[in-house]
Amino acid sequence: MTCAIDVNGVSFEYENFSLQNIYMELHVGEQKAIVGPNGSGKTTLFKIIMGLLEPKEGEVFVYDRMVNPENLWEMRQEVGFLFQNPDDQLFAPTVWEDVAFGPRNLGLSEDEVARRVDWALDTVGMCDFINRPVNQMSHGQAKRVALAGIIAMRPSILILDEPFTGLDFEMVTNMAEIVQDLREEGLSILFTTHNRFFIENWTDSMAVLDKGRIIFDGSPQEALSSPDLVDKIGNWEQLRRRIRASRTAQH
Repeated sequence: MTCAIDVNGVSFEYENFSLQNIYMELHVGEQKAIVGPNGSGKTTLFKIIMGLLEPKEGEVFVYDRMVNPENLWEMRQEVGFLFQNPDDQLFAPTVWEDVAFGPRNLGLSEDEVARRVDWALDTVGMCDFINRPVNQMSHGQAKRVALAGIIAMRPSILILDEPFTGLDFEMVTNMAEIVQDLREEGLSILFTTHNRFFIENWTDSMAVLDKGRIIFDGSPQEALSSPDLVDKIGNWEQLRRRIRASRTAQH
């Protein structure tokens, strides 16, 4: 199976933390979760994949091309990265201008930029906010606008760092539906979560990261049958019951 992302023996060191000999693959069309306790290295790994941090050892490949400083611009047209905090991504005066920033940097015509922005905002349900200042939105609204800015670039891979953190129940289900629609369009998706519901219902495979090491990489069913791994994942039974109840009520 073709790899969208191939992490090959990556190690990285902070003062009091290290990633150690990380091997991981995201296949084309796959939806994969990276799970583990806070501080286990999930965000650090994502930043290395995106070229925001340079590994001490090892390489990262996107569609068989090694990520390096010379090809970061081309790689970031293929890979969209949603930060955990949308405030780290939004900077333009209005929602429309923020979402238009990426497509404009691709050198597209203004007509094509407008088409992409309108499509992206419609996809995330934020068309009514085009003139809203980006600093006058709720956390959930800002997260959807940040996602719109990413998908307007038309990447083939999405990396989502805790896409459901800080969202209420309605926003969680809304965000899940948006990402599921994008996946059905053929995107490969790598995301972090502490939410067992999405691990059970959303993933083709998962990797468990603990203290800078991958201690499991395989099927969600296998991981969730291991009490030791479940302790690292978390168990959101309440959210699972609410989502299942919501689905039942809709039918």
